Amino acid sequence: MKKTVETLRADIRRRLRRERISLAIILAAIAIIAAMAVAGIFPAGGDDYVTSFASGFLIGLLAFAAGFTVKQIRKLRGALSDDTALRALLATENDELETYLAREVSRTFVHLIPPLSAVIVVITALVGREAMLSAVGTLLFLCTALLVVRFIYKRRLMGPETE
Repeated sequence: MKKTVETLRADIRRRLRRERISLAIILAAIAIIAAMAVAGIFPAGGDDYVTSFASGFLIGLLAFAAGFTVKQIRKLRGALSDDTALRALLATENDELETYLAREVSRTFVHLIPPLSAVIVVITALVGREAMLSAVGTLLFLCTALLVVRFIYKRRLMGPETE
């Protein structure tokens, strides 16, 4: 299936919109966590050191994710403004080695979920019942989201059903 330059640009615009939405959500989460930590209503509260560490850790992770999102936004903007950058982006994304590495990273992540989940539940159980329940709820949500994403992609790859 050949794609025209306009369909490629429309795809890049869609991806750029999603990246901008992701960046907005990340920045809102950083602001909420910072406000909760300053106001002293952070759920991981108790001791000031625990609140400071937990909020700092979460803000650091979100800032790291925001950095990657900004980098992707800049790359997509460049691809929209320049045909050479568009070709370079598409060549990079369609490279067989990149595809193979992405598939292996995904496969490794899926294989690491059960042992990491067990370690996380044991460690949080040592902290307290509420921490363990929170970790189990988070892991359950992440696993469910992973299954939904896999199901959606599998349906897309199979194509429309013909009867």
